[in-house]
Amino acid sequence: MKRFLTIAAAGAVLAACAQVSDVTRISGTVNADAIDEVNVVIPEMSIDTLVPVTDGKFYVEVPANPLVFGSVAAANYGVQFIPDGTEIDVVIGAESKAVSRKAGSVQAKFSSYQDRVMTIMNDFNTEAQAIMSDESLSDDERDARLEANYEAVTASFVDFNEQTVKENSDNIISLVAVQQASMLAEDTKVDSLLNLLSPALQQTDDVKKMRADIRIRMETAEGKMFKDFTIEDSDGKSVKFSDYVGKGKYVLVDFWASWCGPCKAEIPNIRNIYNKYHKKGLEVLSVAVWDQPQATKDTAKVYGVNWKQIINAQQVPTELYGIQGIPHIILFGPDGTILKRNLRGEEIEAEVAKYIK
Repeated sequence: MKRFLTIAAAGAVLAACAQVSDVTRISGTVNADAIDEVNVVIPEMSIDTLVPVTDGKFYVEVPANPLVFGSVAAANYGVQFIPDGTEIDVVIGAESKAVSRKAGSVQAKFSSYQDRVMTIMNDFNTEAQAIMSDESLSDDERDARLEANYEAVTASFVDFNEQTVKENSDNIISLVAVQQASMLAEDTKVDSLLNLLSPALQQTDDVKKMRADIRIRMETAEGKMFKDFTIEDSDGKSVKFSDYVGKGKYVLVDFWASWCGPCKAEIPNIRNIYNKYHKKGLEVLSVAVWDQPQATKDTAKVYGVNWKQIINAQQVPTELYGIQGIPHIILFGPDGTILKRNLRGEEIEAEVAKYIK
């Protein structure tokens, strides 16, 4: 079954709470037609069971474990819960939710955190829209205020999640808080937060994966030498990354996909840089990841990609370089040294111009 974890539901909150029972009692209401059973799943506890729905109601008891998430799902509806040893009311329907009957429980804190995350996101968007619609601002002033808004919210969000980790180290909320912070914080900060988790959480696959990703990014950080990889391209030929990088020229590498809107938005910018700096010694390489080869070719043709390409790289380079989102643009030096990672927009040319006059 699908795990129902979203950015708004992937949170953490305000203080650890002792388990109050050995079981979690879930009372449910189904606000949708033609549903006669719900699926209750807790993967880490090997629970995957169907519970009958009678007159729109269902009831189930599961063992208490505040270190894991469970889900209740039916048709296209679902909700996540923490089996924290309290009584939880679940609603399945257009507005699915899980609410603990005990104030201060882990589930109650999780719900509060979801609300807080949504508030932060909404406040950020409201401020950004106000800045964008302020006609009294020049373009430079608008950009500066948008950047300041982003930096302020980012810092506040990371601090909020750090405090959440400290106050919930003995339950799953702390792990989700680290996951949220990891999207915005430096790897050193994320690593320090992971060290605050309970010994049991330290052994979970999620934490092991996060540590592995941090290690990979540190190994491919700015100043490190490039890592080579070999793939079979769309024509069945073996292609090496080192066929293009570390050959004595600066190389701007764009990891992208045809379905990625932001990726396609960067192509005109990259093309301008290619036209301006190619004769001065810059090579540009587009590496298609997570994509269908024909879609890559078609989109590259439409957008005028006339520089070198590696097609059908799929997840090989993204795993090797710890790339979690695209576009991810990296500038490599003549010997293959990673000069700058995660370039976007105007900063791409600014970085290239540091090395190629």
